[in-house]
Amino acid sequence: MRTPTPTARWLALFAALALLPVSTAWAEANWNQERVTAIAVELAQSVKELRANARKNPDAPIGGPRRAQHAAREDLRLMENSSKHLVAQLEKGDGREETRAIYKRLQSLRRDAEENGRKARIPDDTLGKITATQDLLRRLAPYYEDVASAPPSN
Repeated sequence: MRTPTPTARWLALFAALALLPVSTAWAEANWNQERVTAIAVELAQSVKELRANARKNPDAPIGGPRRAQHAAREDLRLMENSSKHLVAQLEKGDGREETRAIYKRLQSLRRDAEENGRKARIPDDTLGKITATQDLLRRLAPYYEDVASAPPSN
């Protein structure tokens, strides 16, 4: 197999870089402030309901599951705060770039809550609320994720 020449490597690099603005331009062209704000409002309400539901359920037995349950509740508290912050920023007029870090934080908290939730006992009535919250985060993804990794479904 031949080693690529410096010219071939530069051409490959420029070709790859040329594709980057296309995905950013696509995301900016498809940004819908009203739609994203509406989804964020639903998300904040869903997280609030999920957290309230998690707080009203009894603790798991002493040990690992109880610690996991408390950690999951803390993740939900942080998700509630972050989702409210996302709504406030979107309603203020901040767009994709200004709110992307908040969205990324929500996704990170979601992963943490899922991990802690797997170790804890989750009542059936809470599972439906988890699914609703996950669906809303999934609906936000096309507006924040790169086009190649998350094509829009709407």
